[in-house]
Amino acid sequence: MAHNSTTRELPADLQRMLFEHASDAMFVLSEQGKIITVNQTACDYLGYSKEELLNTPPQNIVAPEYATSFPERIVRIKREGQCTFEMVHIHRDGRRIPVEMHSRLVNHLGCNVILTICRDISARKNVEMEYRSIIQAAGDGYWAVRAADARIVDVNDTFCRMVGYSRDELLSMTISDLEALESPEETAAHIHKIIAQGHDLFETRQRRKDGRLLDLEISVSYAETAGGMFFIFARDISARKQQEAEAKLAALIFSASTASIMATDADNRIVAVNPAFTRTTGYELHEVIGKNPRLLQSGRQDHAFYQAMWQALAESGHWEGEWWNLRKNGAEYAEQVTMNVVRHHDGSVYRYVKISSDITEKKKLDDQIWRQAHYDTVTSLPNRRLFHSQLAAEIRRCRERRQLLALYFIDLDGFKEVNDTYGHDAGDQLLVQAAQRIARSIRGTDTVARLGGDEFTVMLSGLTDAHRVEPLGRQILDLLAHPFTLDGAEVCISASIGIALYPNDAVDVDDLMKQADQAMYAAKNGGKNTLRYFNKPDSLRK
Repeated sequence: MAHNSTTRELPADLQRMLFEHASDAMFVLSEQGKIITVNQTACDYLGYSKEELLNTPPQNIVAPEYATSFPERIVRIKREGQCTFEMVHIHRDGRRIPVEMHSRLVNHLGCNVILTICRDISARKNVEMEYRSIIQAAGDGYWAVRAADARIVDVNDTFCRMVGYSRDELLSMTISDLEALESPEETAAHIHKIIAQGHDLFETRQRRKDGRLLDLEISVSYAETAGGMFFIFARDISARKQQEAEAKLAALIFSASTASIMATDADNRIVAVNPAFTRTTGYELHEVIGKNPRLLQSGRQDHAFYQAMWQALAESGHWEGEWWNLRKNGAEYAEQVTMNVVRHHDGSVYRYVKISSDITEKKKLDDQIWRQAHYDTVTSLPNRRLFHSQLAAEIRRCRERRQLLALYFIDLDGFKEVNDTYGHDAGDQLLVQAAQRIARSIRGTDTVARLGGDEFTVMLSGLTDAHRVEPLGRQILDLLAHPFTLDGAEVCISASIGIALYPNDAVDVDDLMKQADQAMYAAKNGGKNTLRYFNKPDSLRK
């Protein structure tokens, strides 16, 4: 015969024993929220006797911030049948006890009561607080993202500051709302990759609230917690990226620059050169590394030049100038140079950096232009402009030293006839040979110039008396009177010389030139092949 089996209820005394000895605190409340009974665990963890708790309204054992909402929780439990809350109970000694409360509406003997099981979650809350303090104290930005929909569920204050959003704003956003480098499809693929391997370390860009891009280094771990979570630490690497970009640009400039660049250490030993340096000097890096740049010196600059340069670098950290150096093949070259000192934070020297341009051709061109402007193209003697400048300088020097100066105006007699008879080429040959003869007759410290046409001038400076003046003039007359050979033809000419003395006849350039010119015409009118003073000194008169 078959029997129907039915579930037998536990004996009342067993139920009471289980209730009393449960590890969690248990409360039974009426539908109105009055405590009907409690177990011993509830008495122990709150510090009250059972009689005291039965006579205490539940609002009196919870923290004040929860007391006012107690009636609302009763209504919710009665409406939904069961609910879970977090709350803070107050121990008899005043301590706050965080608890997780599971409340259920139960029918017992035809009456509804509320069974509430309270679990002390102090340890869990302490862990959470420790977790929150660690996360908040982290120097990196932290955010937690739900794997299912990529929605942000937690952030720390550092990340809020990084991206410029408030916590509440971020908790309503997804990864794609911030991501500026990956497309939504790429982000989705990246998420699957991280889930598969459990972690990742990568760099990306996110867009701040103000629209600016932020370079970040992301360290992310995946856990199955709460249906799948990403725990992400973000480090702002914008400054590092900027430094890297600047370093790449500097390296590009260093390599591509047409200017020669050389860096030396604090002891002035070469540590780096660019390709333009090699093209200019002929030296490869391995040939100069660790060496002193003096290996390039040409010897044109003296010790005082370099001493002044190093003093300027020490005082201002900067020097500009020009110098001549030697290439590897021994050829001289000119450079326009800028030097700067790069210092450590403590002010000590880190590097000396030299940036220079090869100006050899420019110097040659400048010299050519200067020579064309100041030298006669036929005889290569100083022309009228340069001679005026030299004469002015010598007058100043003689004035300071209280010395004499003799100025000779020389005009070739018969030059026009030679030019007309033999041609201009022969005339030029005559001028060159005449210039050479005059130059041979004077000291290295004296000056001969061609003023133009067949006129020459000689400056005899630094005299203490005038006794050398006339002998030199007659020597010049004698040299010019000797026959000249021009393309195989022998021709003879003479010269007329006028002499003016500083300071006897004049004290400035124009007047002295004028007086010498007048004396020369007096010599020419006196029969040529002779010399005349503008005003012969008494000391030379017989």
